[in-house]
Amino acid sequence: MKKYKQIISFSAALAIVSGMTGAAFADSQMFVEIIPETGNVSVTVDTDRDIKKISPYIFGINDIGDLRNISPTVIKQTGVSLSTYNWETNYSNSGISGMNTNDISLVDDYPSSKWSTPALYADKLAARSRMYNIPVKLITLPMMGYVAADSMGIVSRDDRSRWHEIKFNKNDTYLNNPDTDDDTVYIDEYVSFIVNRFGSSSEGGINGYFLDSEPDKWSENFPVIDREPVTYTELVEKSAELANAVKAIDSNAFVFGPSLSGLKGCIDLGNRSGRAADPQNEYSWFIDYYLSGMRAKSAEAGYRLLDVLDVHYYTEAQTPLGVDVLTGNDEFSNAFRMQAVRTLWDSDYTEASNVVMMYKQFTPVIPTLQASIRMNYPKTRLSFSEYDFGGGGNMSGAIAEIDALGTFASQEVYLACLAPQTEDYPFQKAALNLFTNYDGNGSGFGDHLVYSDNGNDTMSSVYAAVDSDEPDVLRIIVTNKQMVNTKDFEIDLNSDEFTYELENVFAIDNSDAVISETDIEGFENEDNKISFTASALSAYMLVLRGQVPEDSDISGSVWSTAPEDIVLDYPENSEASSDVSAEETAEGTATEPVSEENFDNVPVEPSDETVPDLTDYENHTDTSYEEMSSETEINSESYVSESNNESEDVSDISAEKDSSQKVPLVLKILVSLMCLTVIGGMVYVLFFDKNNK
Repeated sequence: MKKYKQIISFSAALAIVSGMTGAAFADSQMFVEIIPETGNVSVTVDTDRDIKKISPYIFGINDIGDLRNISPTVIKQTGVSLSTYNWETNYSNSGISGMNTNDISLVDDYPSSKWSTPALYADKLAARSRMYNIPVKLITLPMMGYVAADSMGIVSRDDRSRWHEIKFNKNDTYLNNPDTDDDTVYIDEYVSFIVNRFGSSSEGGINGYFLDSEPDKWSENFPVIDREPVTYTELVEKSAELANAVKAIDSNAFVFGPSLSGLKGCIDLGNRSGRAADPQNEYSWFIDYYLSGMRAKSAEAGYRLLDVLDVHYYTEAQTPLGVDVLTGNDEFSNAFRMQAVRTLWDSDYTEASNVVMMYKQFTPVIPTLQASIRMNYPKTRLSFSEYDFGGGGNMSGAIAEIDALGTFASQEVYLACLAPQTEDYPFQKAALNLFTNYDGNGSGFGDHLVYSDNGNDTMSSVYAAVDSDEPDVLRIIVTNKQMVNTKDFEIDLNSDEFTYELENVFAIDNSDAVISETDIEGFENEDNKISFTASALSAYMLVLRGQVPEDSDISGSVWSTAPEDIVLDYPENSEASSDVSAEETAEGTATEPVSEENFDNVPVEPSDETVPDLTDYENHTDTSYEEMSSETEINSESYVSESNNESEDVSDISAEKDSSQKVPLVLKILVSLMCLTVIGGMVYVLFFDKNNK
């Protein structure tokens, strides 16, 4: 009887392994079943439709690790310890992740003789900006309330002798050499020191300031301070006071806030007690409260205090096995990483994460944030100063980064800075360079996005752009997200002015994190149509140059080759001249603060003189921004662009097999060995195991 039970067990095992063998030797794969691979794609690109200006500041980077072989436009300080940075001495606290240690780690790569130099960490940012030719520099100001008083190691709980209090306003003479013995650190004196050291923002100095970093995690990151979680009211009060201090010294500098840690922080500061501590509960989420509060504080000041609504976004998506996509390196993580960007813009997509499952009503993230801006503080810009979808070491990370940048462009995000999880992220670098320096000679994607549509295909993405300096050049970025099969693309180009000829093709694929020029012989180009086959897990930059047909009349076209005739910018703002500068207020010459009764007349758009653009891209003249809708009831789904090329309906999509694609040989060998082991066990039990006879 025992022998028969063993035979039955072995037979069951053989059946399972046989099924695995059949699956392994078939042309389909498990990943095709989880995220269905799709067929060929028909793409439409229209250069005369849905033209949007691309902010040059979405191609930013956080100051992490090696910045070689990448061409960003923005660099910013980053890290938990910035909440406790003592600019007078360069001490900081590492937080709970670093065992609550007071140290000099932010500047320890300098010789020890320089450690006592005030604001040395700001010097470091400026030096890195010059070294890597990054034009925009952004600094984070501490706002929590305490900074490190020494560099003597681990801090015990509630030992206030290891901390110095910060104040936002000194109300006294600023010193070139700050007083390090007064147990108080003044943040306005820090800003003044920076302006004296590097010049004002309009003179090529630091371009903007963040009001701390992730205040919703202060109590979690720094438990030794023993403070309560920040409340709604506290964060608005602190933000307004610090913003006022900045504007009084450098009125042209941009102010970013509140730099929350993610979607949960945007909803309720990560803790319901923060909301319960405030009487105003009519707001649907904290972002509404914050924007409304900062607008009211601006009314009191007489000028805009918040220029950019800033949040951090690290994907919280998980695979069906519960692995975090952000840090996962398995094939499931790679597959779902390439879909995770859709949470930013696609109302029909629901990622597998706790926060999205619980708070689906606050997605898609970008349209929901923009709706809050329209309702509570119109014309405030939007930024993601820290974001990441992971995968810096493989092609899925490159494709996710391409989709993130394409989404920021299509959703008109003002600024974004990649914050990679590791110091080595070659595929993400290649993806960013595809937009900023794809040929190694400084050629970029373009400064105006145009209409592109891939027919709602979920396993590809397409972005197209033109450039004011080269109006006859069209650039198209195409990705194939399929992990197994190639994909055929047929691109139909619509233009009233040009017939396009394919000039160059650059590509990134799974074999190497390098942008390489590709032979165009495999690309068919005729009558404004392009067709080609994209490799599995690949991205392409197609560069096309337009020729004007002999019988075409392009007079008055937006694509006139005279730069001064290009009319693709935002409309001028007629109310901008009514702003009051912070500098005038500081000198006592500004008008009286606006009363609450006259609140609706407060100018909400900074004037050219008050808040110029971040850098000299437009010769320090701020182009006006598109008028926001005056509707008070906003459905976030209405802000999802109809032309967005990644909305999905996977239920009707069948996986297309490609007989030329085979399962990796290693997998076949492993499954075959398993099968042979089971068969060998059965033979042993039947004929050689004497104990069972």
